[in-house]
Amino acid sequence: MKKPLIFVIIALALSSFACSISNIEMKTVENRTVAIDESLPANLAETELVFNMTGGSFNLNPGAAQLVTGTIVYNVEAWEPEFTRSNNYFEIKQVNPFNISGIPTNDVINKWDLALSSLLPLNLSIEGGASDNDFNLTGLQLTNLKIVQGASKTNLRFDAPNAVAMDELSFTTGASSAELSGLGYANFNTMSFSAGAGDYTLDFTGALSHDATVNVKATISNITILIPAGMNAVIVNNGTVSNINTQGVWLLSDDTYNTMEEGPTLTLHLDMAVGNVTLVHADSETQKSE
Repeated sequence: MKKPLIFVIIALALSSFACSISNIEMKTVENRTVAIDESLPANLAETELVFNMTGGSFNLNPGAAQLVTGTIVYNVEAWEPEFTRSNNYFEIKQVNPFNISGIPTNDVINKWDLALSSLLPLNLSIEGGASDNDFNLTGLQLTNLKIVQGASKTNLRFDAPNAVAMDELSFTTGASSAELSGLGYANFNTMSFSAGAGDYTLDFTGALSHDATVNVKATISNITILIPAGMNAVIVNNGTVSNINTQGVWLLSDDTYNTMEEGPTLTLHLDMAVGNVTLVHADSETQKSE
């Protein structure tokens, strides 16, 4: 992430944390650790997981022996996580980041390290304030994925095919930095990406098993869209952004860019007024060397 963007994110994060609170430093306590070992439901039917964090750092990985395992470490008393459970529903929630009791300092800690089960279908929703996120979703069975964040830095990846068809993948963020990789493996039907000013990479590496549609909407941003060799992609510029650069082989007709490949089609609708867009169509030799 470029240094100027870091300062923008920090400024926005501090201003959001400062909403509706007095101009005082947030009081901290000794670090508190909550261990999470949520058992699998009695039946392995689709289960909804909801994570709502105030802000901080969030690491998410596959490989849990139970439904959800891991720890939450925090040192603001009001940030004690709340848990809601039912047969096929599990939620972890912290206080709303816009309704807190002071301005956070460097001493504030809020660190989530969680792992999820790969044994059952999951409808996963993540919401949070300003945060630094690393989401490895490889090997999970995701039927839906919804991520909503404030000013954040996010790395999200799929390194292998999602085991079930995903109905929708939704990613919404404020002024941020994000790299979403292996999206071709996500196996989604539709995807929506909405972002404020920032630097973003959408890497669709992975083989499509069916046609898929993506809607991208952003303000003043730098967006790189990577299409792997062999993927049939159609990218339609529905906005007024004119600074679109291409790498690799593309067929341009009016405001539509086509990779002219065989197989299922990824159709991407781009809605930007101002910013920079780079369309990369990798060739087979480039991918072999990576």
